[in-house]
Amino acid sequence: MTFNHELVTRYLKLVNDNNPIHNHIVPGQLIVEKAFLICKVKWKSYSIKYRKATIINENVRFDKELENKITVKNDRNEIKIVITKKV
Repeated sequence: MTFNHELVTRYLKLVNDNNPIHNHIVPGQLIVEKAFLICKVKWKSYSIKYRKATIINENVRFDKELENKITVKNDRNEIKIVITKKV
């Protein structure tokens, strides 16, 4: 999946985020929300580890590992975000 500039801009307006870093970097929470949608999870409690920034138009995938972990990786297999369900 790719987060293009239009999608990021719409999200930023929705959440009223004016941080200029998001002109180049995808907001982490947008990625997490998309990961939950694609992996079809509705965790009420979870932790997020942001490992590397995701650049706008960078392709990423969501790997659901076990029932309590989602790893976001790019095409070079670099880990971007790790989301873990809290028990």
